[in-house]
Amino acid sequence: MAYSTLPIAGINLDSIQSAADVAAYGEPVDFGPLGTQTFASDGLRYVWAVAAATIAPSTTACNINTTAFTVAATGGAYISPAVSMVSGDYGWFGKASV
Repeated sequence: MAYSTLPIAGINLDSIQSAADVAAYGEPVDFGPLGTQTFASDGLRYVWAVAAATIAPSTTACNINTTAFTVAATGGAYISPAVSMVSGDYGWFGKASV
């Protein structure tokens, strides 16, 4: 399991904020706005974004729209969290930083 190192420390990058939780509580966890980035112990750069469709665990071809920070399950180089996601779920998506 990777953990964030900079600029946000100690976040479990495999956890997600479900759409149901956001609907119940009104706001996603406050990691900052969509598009917030951090570097992690596994050498990846992670981006806080929202799923635009169902995404299988650890999908390796996710694409992040850099304007709305919505994520599609195909056509990109980001890795999804190690849990299933549905449209509206928030999570950290990793990509090689070098």
